[in-house]
Formats: sequence, structure tokens, C-alpha cells
Amino acid sequence: MSTHKDSEKKSTYSKAAYAWLMTVTSYYKRVSDLGINIDELMTLNTVAAHWLYKVNASDTKSLDELIVMSSDEIKKYFKGSKLSILSIANILSQPKESIRRRVQKLIDFQLLARDENNGVILGENYTKIMGAFGEVTTKDLARLVSNLNDVKFVEEVSGINLVKELK
Repeated sequence: MSTHKDSEKKSTYSKAAYAWLMTVTSYYKRVSDLGINIDELMTLNTVAAHWLYKVNASDTKSLDELIVMSSDEIKKYFKGSKLSILSIANILSQPKESIRRRVQKLIDFQLLARDENNGVILGENYTKIMGAFGEVTTKDLARLVSNLNDVKFVEEVSGINLVKELK
């Protein structure tokens, strides 16, 4: 037996799913506009996540602060930790040789580089190219969050409304 509440949930979910899929589609399209594929971007994102982990361990930064960071400043955050191709392969559950080829292409694009210990670090073009990409991604993410809030998606999937009803 279908109730009005059931159809409301389906409608809410479909709107949330549409918002999510449009965000992912935009992301995918913008990745190809960079001249790299999604697997190469995930390799780059893994190195960037390592960098941001180190940044956040000492101090948080705004998007503007990250975009203007020089290569030398970025290198300081990689100091003392060697991110290897094997580590990236393990994180992404990908073959080491595939990651090696992706890393080399990203080095050729100067999005990645090697440090003095042969570890993988962000390259000099990273903030130049990925800064603009990050700005659009941030706006897309904000739009997604707004759309999810409009349809009260988080409340529905987390059971917050159910908890409120039980009180």
C-alpha cells in the first residue's frame, strides 16, 4: 500500500539523485577539458589529499591561500614523508604500473613532480591549473548542498525526522 509519505520520499530521492548526477557529470566533463582522464585526476587527487592532510595538520587554509601557494611552499608540506607510487596504487586499489604511467603523464604536465627522495609531490602547475578547477568544483558542490537542503535529503536518509517523530 502506497501512502502520500512514500511518494514524497521517492520524489525527494529522485531530486537528490538528479542533483548528484548533474554534479558528477559536470566534474567528469571538466576533467576531460583539462586534457587528463578521470583515473589520472584520481591519482592527482590522491597526492593533493596527502598535501591537504599535511596542510590541515598545521593550519587550515582558504581556497585563495591554497591557489597562491608557491611550489616551494607546497614542497615544505611534503618534507619528511615520501609518497610512493606503490602507496598511491594501494590507496586507489590500482596496479602499480598503471599508477606509474599516470604519474609520469602528470609529471610531463607539471601537475606532479618528484622530490629529492623520489617521492611524488605536487608540481609547479598544480595550483595554476587546479585552482580554477577547484573554484568551479566548489561552486558545484555548494549548488549540490543547496539542492540537497531544498529537498531535505539529509534529514530523510539520516532518520533525523524519524527521531523527531518518536519524541
